[in-house]
Amino acid sequence: MATRMIGLALAALMSTTVAAGSMPDPTAPPMSPSPSDPAGASAPAGLAWVRVEGRNSVAWFGGTTVKLGDAVEGGRVTEIREDHIVISGKDGRREVYLLDPSVRKQPQAHLRPARKTRK
Repeated sequence: MATRMIGLALAALMSTTVAAGSMPDPTAPPMSPSPSDPAGASAPAGLAWVRVEGRNSVAWFGGTTVKLGDAVEGGRVTEIREDHIVISGKDGRREVYLLDPSVRKQPQAHLRPARKTRK
């Protein structure tokens, strides 16, 4: 009986070790897509952060720092705002936001005015 229990415990321990060996290392740096990877090539460029300082405003767009007037994706950066940048070109004007527009639009809370109290 004891031998059977030890055998089952060892089998369970070994299966856990094998399963853990096939799991990705959580401390490993993220893998970047290779240049020949078609999935990485089709990923849209995103806006990661902005710093608004008038004419010295900068943003992190598509993996690089851009400033007003820089050429990106067939256009030029014409505006850098607190939550988006504007790219203008021959195809028109496009706004790229930090957050998905569906996330940005939150219902506004309607506050009632404070009641006047009598003294």
